Amino acid sequence: MSFFIPAETAASVGTGNLPPGTGYYPVEVVEFEDRGVLDRQGNFSYFIHIKFPNGAITREIGSCPFDAEGNMAPALQAMDETTRNKKINGMVAAIKRVALSSGITEDYMAENGLSTQHLVGRTAHIAWLGRPDDVPQGQRVYGEVKSFLNKDQFEQHEAKGDKPEDTRQFAWRRQSKVSAPAAAKMPPPPPSNGKFPPPPSR
Repeated sequence: MSFFIPAETAASVGTGNLPPGTGYYPVEVVEFEDRGVLDRQGNFSYFIHIKFPNGAITREIGSCPFDAEGNMAPALQAMDETTRNKKINGMVAAIKRVALSSGITEDYMAENGLSTQHLVGRTAHIAWLGRPDDVPQGQRVYGEVKSFLNKDQFEQHEAKGDKPEDTRQFAWRRQSKVSAPAAAKMPPPPPSNGKFPPPPSR
C-alpha cells in the first residue's frame, strides 16, 4: 500500500522549521487565503502565506477592497468618494508592493489589473523582523514582515550585509527604559529677617 500527497499540499506544508532571524530574504508566495470574514472596517480579509529558504512558512494578515470578481466591499460602497479612495489606495498599495517585489510591473497591472492568484508560486523579497533577542522568558513574540522590496533593493541590502532595523515597541522595552529624572527642586528661599534689601543703585 502507498499514499499520495497532492502537489498543492506538499508545497504548502512546511517541515516544522522556525522562521529565521532578522534579515533580508527571498520568499515564495505560497497562498493568498481568503479568510471568509470581513475586517473591522468591513473590507475583505486575507492571509498571505510565505515560505522562507529554510522551508519555514509564516503568514501576514491584510485587507482588500475587492473580492475575487472585483466587486467592492459593501462598507466602501457606503462611503463618500474621497474617503473611499483613501481607503482603497492604502489597501491596494500593500498588495501592489507584494506584486512589484515578485517581479510584476506597474505597466502590467495598469493594463491587466492584478489577481492575487498570479502571485502564488512567485518569489518576493522581504525585510524580515525575527523574534527579538531580548524577549523575556515566558513572552510569546513572533516575527513579522517589515516591508516587501523590489529585487534591486533586496540585492543592494544583501551585498552590504545589512540587517533591517527593528523599531518595534514591546511592553518590556518600554518598561526597561530609564525613567526621566525628576524635575529639579528649587532651593528654599533664604530666611527672612523682616527687612527688604535696599533697591539697586542707579
